[in-house]
Amino acid sequence: MKRILSALLLTALCLFTFVHVQAAETPNSLQARRIFDHAYGMFYGSEGCSFHYRISILGIYSEEGKGWYKGNMSKSVTKKSLIWDNGDIKYILRKGKGVVEIHDPKVNKKDKLLQKFKFNRDDFNYSIKKKDDDLIISLDAKPDAKGSMSHIQVYLEPKTHRPKRLRIKVTFFWANIYFTEFKAGGISDELFIFPHTEYPDYKIVDER
Repeated sequence: MKRILSALLLTALCLFTFVHVQAAETPNSLQARRIFDHAYGMFYGSEGCSFHYRISILGIYSEEGKGWYKGNMSKSVTKKSLIWDNGDIKYILRKGKGVVEIHDPKVNKKDKLLQKFKFNRDDFNYSIKKKDDDLIISLDAKPDAKGSMSHIQVYLEPKTHRPKRLRIKVTFFWANIYFTEFKAGGISDELFIFPHTEYPDYKIVDER
């Protein structure tokens, strides 16, 4: 899902081919796409959202923090960094280093691996099922999909469609993102603007 996927900094390179069968649209697939689009809209809609997250990949990479999204803008806070992205300029504050980097969020020059996590909703076939207290939407890549994500599972609250968990399969492994304290709406644009006056002694490094 767009910037929350950019936190996944690992991927694997292997010669492995996944075979996908493009499914015909059914009442189940139409319902799955409709509910997925609603949940997706809560992340990237005009009102914005906030959440805590925890990422786990193969038990060898983990990260947690707080995130905010609104349209093409985002902010995140982790133990090592603070990131403000107003859609045009991304500021990354490296904690303990006294440095603030400036990046072009549209380029991601230093994040080539992230290209493997590009997400297009139309690249997948959808299905949905209910299990215990979760709605689980499964996304299976179509044969002509260009990304490395072959399968995605989205765990949602049944009534609100708020996200609880995201599982992403890239080549041969699964990455997991867990969400708590998700809140949709009420996010100000000012939240995504880097507060220069709060860090007057930090060195600015332009990486664009």
